Order: sequence, then C-alpha cells, then structure tokens
Amino acid sequence: MEAAGRDGRMAGRRQVKNMNTGGSPEECPVCLTGYDGTVQRPRTLPCGHTVCTLCIDQLEEQGRVTCPECRVNHAVPEGGQFPVSYAVEAFMMRDAEVAAAAAALPPPSTGEAAASPPPSAGEAAAAAAAAGKKEAAGLSKKMRSFLQEQEATVVAAITACREAQSQLDQYQTTLAGWGKQQQQLEDRLLGLVDQSRSARELLQQEESRVAAKEEELKKEEQGLQAMLETLRTLATEQEAAAAMPEVFRWTGEAEQAVEECREGFPDASTVTTARKVNVASSAALEAVQAVQAALETLATEEPRPQADPDSTVMDRLHLICTWSVTAEDLRSLTQPARRLLEAGRVFAVHQAEGQRRHARISLEAGQLCLHALKDHPPPLGAATLQVSEVVPPSPPCTVFLDLSWPGSAPRRVQIRLSPDTPRGRQFLLLCTGQRGPSYVNTRLCGVGSKAEAGECVKGGDYESNDGEGSSVLLPGLDEGEYRKSGRAGDVCGLVWTDRTRGECGHFGIYTRDRKDGGDGLVFGEVVDGLHVVAEAAQHRDIKEVTVADCGVVL
Repeated sequence: MEAAGRDGRMAGRRQVKNMNTGGSPEECPVCLTGYDGTVQRPRTLPCGHTVCTLCIDQLEEQGRVTCPECRVNHAVPEGGQFPVSYAVEAFMMRDAEVAAAAAALPPPSTGEAAASPPPSAGEAAAAAAAAGKKEAAGLSKKMRSFLQEQEATVVAAITACREAQSQLDQYQTTLAGWGKQQQQLEDRLLGLVDQSRSARELLQQEESRVAAKEEELKKEEQGLQAMLETLRTLATEQEAAAAMPEVFRWTGEAEQAVEECREGFPDASTVTTARKVNVASSAALEAVQAVQAALETLATEEPRPQADPDSTVMDRLHLICTWSVTAEDLRSLTQPARRLLEAGRVFAVHQAEGQRRHARISLEAGQLCLHALKDHPPPLGAATLQVSEVVPPSPPCTVFLDLSWPGSAPRRVQIRLSPDTPRGRQFLLLCTGQRGPSYVNTRLCGVGSKAEAGECVKGGDYESNDGEGSSVLLPGLDEGEYRKSGRAGDVCGLVWTDRTRGECGHFGIYTRDRKDGGDGLVFGEVVDGLHVVAEAAQHRDIKEVTVADCGVVL
C-alpha cells in the first residue's frame, strides 16, 4: 500500500510537470481556445492527451474519437464523455490565484523603477507567489520548498480522488441501467423469476457499495481541500511541524481509499452473474429451449479475465461483460453486438483437420463483413461464433476483394455470385479461406485485350501466384449451368488456351463489353468497385496489383 501511495504521488507530480511543457496547458490543442468550467472543460483521453469537450464532440465518429495529438483511436465511454482532467483545472485555478496575487502587488516607486530593469515573466510569477504567501515569511527556504512539495502531493491525491469518483459515477450509472432493465424483464418472466430477482438484488447491493465508497472519497477530498488551505496559511516552523502529521494522515487515507476503489471495483462475481441472468431472461421470452440453454450457461463458471492493472473501472467492466454473440445479434445489430463490432472484438471460428482459425467480422459503411480466415488467435475477451453460422454454404451471396498496388491504398470490389455453380463455390471458399488457401496476397496475372473492347483482368492463381498454377480447389469446375455473357463487370472462369493442360481455376473480370457473344462460364458480376478493376487494368504492371484482403458481405 505504501509503494502504491508513492506511485500515486509520483504520477500526480508527473502529470503536473507534463502540463508545463510543449504549448499552453490552458488551451485546447485543437481549437486553441482556453478551457473553462462549463462547455469547454478539459477532458483526458485514455492515451493521456487533453482536449476540450466541444472538440471531442466534433471529433466523435460512430462512437469513437481519434486523438488529435497521437492519432490513437478510443471508444467513447458508456456515460458519453471522457473523464474531466481535474489536474488541468487545478493548474488553471492555481495560475488564476498567482495572477490575482500579482495584480495585488503595489506598483514600484519612481526611483525603484529607474534603478532596476522590469522583471521578467518568471520573476513576476515568483514575486506574485511570494506575495501570496507573505504570511509565511517566518519559514525557512527549505521548509517552504518542503511545503510546496506537499501541496503537489495533496493536489495529486485530490485529482486521483476525482478521477476515481468519475469512474465510479459511470459504473454506478451502468449498474442502475442494468437494474432498471432487469426489473422490466422480471415482470415478463415465469421460469427465471427467482434468478432474476437475485441478480437485481446483487446489483442493488453493488450500487450501495459504490455509493458508500463514493461518499468516502468525497469526505477524503473535503479533508484534503481543508489541509491544502492550511498548508497555504502556515507562517512558522512550529506551525508547519505541527501540521505535518495531519498532512500525512489525510494523504495516506486518501491514497488508501483510491487504492481500495481500484482493487474492489467492479465486482466480477456480481457483474458476471447479473449479465448472465440478463441474457438468460431475454432468451426465455423467445422459447423454453433457449431458457434451458441460458440456465446451463448461467451454471457454468467462466475464468475471470485478467485486466490491465492500469485500466479504469469501466475498462475492466467491459472486459468482464464480453460474451458470445449470435448470428441473429449480428444481423439485427443489437447494442452489445454493435459495441463489440466497433471495438474489433467479434470473430468467426473455423476448425478443420485439427486446425483452428479465426476470421474477423467488421461493420463497414453499415455492412457486416467477414474477412478471410487467419491463423492468429483473437484478442482477449473477443466474442466468437462459427463460420457456418454466418457464411452460406454456397452462392448466391456477395463477396469482396480489396485491390492494392504501389501508390494506391486498398480499395474494395464487391462481387455478387450467381446461384450455385462449381466456380462460384470455389470463389466463395477462396474468399473465406475455409479450405486453407485464400486470395489474400495473390497477384493479378494479366490483362486481355488491354484498352480495347472485351478488356479482361485475370487473377486467382493462389498456387504459384504467377498465372502458371492450375489453382483448382474443387473438381469439375466447368460442370454446371453457367450463363453466357461478356458485359463489363461480368466475372467468369478462364480456361487454358492449350487444352492439354487440364482444368484452370483462374477467374477474369471484364472491364469493357465484348463485341461478340462472350463466353459461357460467367458465375458473377461486380456490383460495386468496377472502376477500381478498370484502374488496375491500366496500371503499368498488372502483376503489382495484389489482393490485400477478401471475404464475404454477410
């Protein structure tokens, strides 16, 4: 506890020190307007940088804010606002006091003004500070320095108390919301009434515990404020020595209270139980079978996730509350599913031949997209479901290829695959990687009839990546009912010009209409991004064009 207290004091000092470097700490780095205590309060992002409330509101996009200083992207807390930077506000208040003290200094006499040059800004500030503490003339220089250090410690402790209160306020708001939702569900449940009531009582107990701790922190802050005023009015060595035990007692109690807050909240058992009962109760309204499955889930003890010790109460709450989503949750974009998608924590799992792989599911421009399977494990706390739950076994469906070449960022091409054909099934499997290989990192291998009628971009060689591999994933690719066409945007299967070489699994995308009737192996068409394919066809070397990513639009 003593080491934790020292760490808290050092963190507070570092925070005060950082406000004195690189630009004015009293101004927002975005709008360059001074902070105030109303609409432009300073708010601290998780990366540590401070921005005013108005600018954060303008930077918010789809529930996330990108820091204008370091460009790190942060999710907006459930309460809708990032915590207030009380350290910056305390710094501003102290500056205001210094300025007021400087204004109260009597002007120098004419003789004095002629005898000495005007003081610098630093000297003026020092003189103002000295005037503000003129009653402390009986203190030695060493004692004054020691008192200033203790002031910084008290300010840091006050800041820690306020930050902890802010976190507890958000946590308490969340708990209250859950309690209200649980009360509404309880009125409609039959088989889970007892479990629901127990969950609600747990939430109320946790609310009471939070309220008690918050009240304790408020009292500690009030005591610290009073001690801060005492430190500023001490005039003698004896008074300073007598005040030190009280300073140590108040700062020690405050540090202990803050540490207890960090260690004791949130209560993983209460939160986990309450959220499981909430999910189970909702499922019970749909079907009795879903109720039984939810009860089994409730009875299963899950391992407690390991949170970062420096994370906030709400960060740990989100980690504890992560649970699996269903395909229906994704399609209807429930609020929990949307939050997980925006945080990049939804993955589909596919297991074949003892190998377990994961595909990220994202929400882009209102579309759910499953990206190609990869060997990397999902992040801690990610929600997972089976690939088979979201990806159709065969076309029709919409897939995508993200094309990139030097000097061009990846751009998306969406392809609607026609009803079931062998080539369409192979294209779908290679967009997801369910059989192992995928189109990711494959190069386009040629352009037929370049800049002429019937221009066609060729690709799909996942085997040798140079246009020489057969790239046949499924047998009998040409055995199916294909339509015949040669319009711009059509996606067709290619065959070897030399028929002795067997089947060819490559594909072609027409960027210009053909003059003749076209071929008979069309299995899809580009529904968005044909201009991207046309630009790729005009690139100086088509083999520099790669598929940066691929997947399925769900």
